[in-house]
Amino acid sequence: MLQDLKYGLRIHARSLGITLVAVLTLALGIGASTTVFSVVNAILLKPLPYHDADNVVIVWRVAPAFYGNDDFPWNPKDFRLLSSESSSPFQDVGAFKSDSFNLTGTAEPELIEGMRVSAGFFPSLGVAAMLGRTFSPDEDQPGHELVVVLSHELWRSRFGADGNIISHSIELNGYAYTIIGVMPPGFAFPHANEMPASLPFPREARLWVPMALSAAPRGADELGVVARLHPGITREQAQANMNLFEKKIEDQAPNESGWQCRMRSLERQIVGDTRQPLLLVLGAVGVVLLVACSNVASLLLARSLERTREFTMRAALGARKGRLVQQLLTESILLALAGGTVGILLAMAGVAIVKSLGPSNIPRLEETSLDLKVFVFVLGVTIATGIIFGLVPSFGATRGNLVIKDRQARDSGGVIGGRLRNILLVSQLALALVLVTAAGLLVRTFTYMMRTDPGFSPSRVITFELPLPPLQYSDTDKMSHLYQLVLQQLEALSEVESVGLVSAVPMGSAPDGTVLRIPDHPVVGNQPKPFANYSFASPNYFSTLGTPLLSGRDFKDSDNATALPVTIINNAMAKKYWPGEDPLGKRVGVPMLKFPPRVIIGIVADIKHGSLRESPTPEMYVPYLQNEIKVWPSMQALQYAVRTKTEPTVMEASIRAAVRSVDPNLPVAKVAPLTTLVDASMAQTRFSMDLIGSFAVLALFLAAVGLYGSISYSVAQHTREIGIRLALGAPRKNVFAMVLGQGARIAAIGMAAGYIMALAVNRMITSFLYGVQPTDPLTFAGVSLLLAVIVFVACYIPARRATRVDPMIALRYE
Repeated sequence: MLQDLKYGLRIHARSLGITLVAVLTLALGIGASTTVFSVVNAILLKPLPYHDADNVVIVWRVAPAFYGNDDFPWNPKDFRLLSSESSSPFQDVGAFKSDSFNLTGTAEPELIEGMRVSAGFFPSLGVAAMLGRTFSPDEDQPGHELVVVLSHELWRSRFGADGNIISHSIELNGYAYTIIGVMPPGFAFPHANEMPASLPFPREARLWVPMALSAAPRGADELGVVARLHPGITREQAQANMNLFEKKIEDQAPNESGWQCRMRSLERQIVGDTRQPLLLVLGAVGVVLLVACSNVASLLLARSLERTREFTMRAALGARKGRLVQQLLTESILLALAGGTVGILLAMAGVAIVKSLGPSNIPRLEETSLDLKVFVFVLGVTIATGIIFGLVPSFGATRGNLVIKDRQARDSGGVIGGRLRNILLVSQLALALVLVTAAGLLVRTFTYMMRTDPGFSPSRVITFELPLPPLQYSDTDKMSHLYQLVLQQLEALSEVESVGLVSAVPMGSAPDGTVLRIPDHPVVGNQPKPFANYSFASPNYFSTLGTPLLSGRDFKDSDNATALPVTIINNAMAKKYWPGEDPLGKRVGVPMLKFPPRVIIGIVADIKHGSLRESPTPEMYVPYLQNEIKVWPSMQALQYAVRTKTEPTVMEASIRAAVRSVDPNLPVAKVAPLTTLVDASMAQTRFSMDLIGSFAVLALFLAAVGLYGSISYSVAQHTREIGIRLALGAPRKNVFAMVLGQGARIAAIGMAAGYIMALAVNRMITSFLYGVQPTDPLTFAGVSLLLAVIVFVACYIPARRATRVDPMIALRYE
């Protein structure tokens, strides 16, 4: 083996050009694979930073079919029933819900996103405080809940990492809270990207306070539930137990029949919808690695065929085929190790780029690194690629009778080697075409999404949230008055064109929803109950957003608490509940009979709230001055949309000043241009498209280089034949066509095989597509044209070189 290593190094040094090309090709394939595996490892494979995380589950409610199949939160009464259940499969169970807190009294008021949690929240996750402690059951009771646990990030950024902060007080929403603990670095559960998109959760929780549920009525559904299974209880057993528990809830509340429970492992909950795109990208980079291996195998095959005389001599001196294969595999593994080493350097740069450019809503992306598991992966991939691309030249070089008949051996090896090279080229082109076609479909999807009408015009619009502290603003009339004053201050700014107010701006957060009561269309029997999103809005909101009013009128300032209850619905709601009718003047309302239904005064275009690819759903808007419900939906934190005459980003200081002129203690939160929110909603799609597109370009480049190298080698091998043809009077254009035709035949077979594979593979990515079919003819035609151009360019140079062969020199050489 040592002898083989030394000889292999000499061989690689002697043909330095081929060696460098092979090492660089492998480095690109291994580097790309390592980068993607590092991301997959961080998100899918790395253990969660919680004790015995496999036994931690997130429990959701699943509504009857007419609500959809989304994950629904729990209401307080049902959670209390679950936490007191004696036959529960859970060792610990905790509830959590999002909340925001105005931190005042230390510096400029700041909105801190945090969570209200029950006493079982931290034990369920199996995490303890770094400083101090978490909540006791006594502190999770009404009247004893003014304690707070800080995140490590908030402790450092706002309180200077003060080690003596325990037992100090801070002012949150006007109340004095005592600090009892600081969590360890990195703990910020739950993140918004780990929870259902339809539920409001903070991007990163920065503090936690006790939930302190009172023995109130059932209340709104707003609680997430995390639980730790009893030792020895499987998730299947726990699910069966929870199905029985749902029947108990149904017995207590017959009007809630049809609901179920859904348990999801903590790892699956955190990863969410990221798994499929990651596996798609991993498959794409695997194709690149295969193309790289095929390319290097073709290079080494050409070099091994030139060494036919050497192998023939070795065989004559007693070397068996296995010994020759060992020599060639040793040389290929040396190349692979060199490529793997350079690939790690490329992967280090790749990981840094992915972390800096990757979307922030991909969970655990910041944990991506080249750890021990990644290095083991690199070593395994390196050795495997060395063996894969080493076997082909070994087979080609040792095929046939190794006897001292140099000419016969060379001719035999040339025929077999040519077939092997052609097979490798066909596979490269086929794999590259599959990847390029998939990338083309994703690009077409992204283009369709960007061209789709979101129902609003995001340019020159800046949005922000104004959370009101409940101590000072507990009455909805007082809230409405404050929001109205801020509206007036903003409208008075010279740079402002118009201002609107709404419960949830598009792409910023999800609106609330409610079952509807439609007097003209009562529900009969087991018919699905009508359902719609339910949002507050102000006059001029739709014009500020650029949402067309299709019919009727907009809200007016006179649509206040003393006026006729009115509503504006979207086009999707009009079509679904009043098909073929004019909804204007019709009535619709919430299910509670004590609240009269509202008169529909207008119909607006559908607004997309979560992403550009979502289908519009029914939605009704209510004047924010007519909040008859008083409790739900909450008016504690409404959002503003401001259409400006200038660049929106320069308006933040003016907006903050306008709010301070009304109440200097109010924080302005979630300030962002609407274009930024739209871009963020597209971030994961764009990220996947960019990665797969980059890999497709890389695979296409490698395939083109392989084709160019193979045709060039073929021309060099057939110099004598070309010289004879030219000497016998063959036109040079015929020689040019012959060489070009050789490449065209290989490309045609590769493209045919690639299209067959693409038709099968593209059906696997149907869920990623929007507005385009897996068999989209425009994509296939574009890819065909692109590949044809690349094949022509790759073959043109060798073909031109063939026409310039001097017949006399070629014959004299022979």
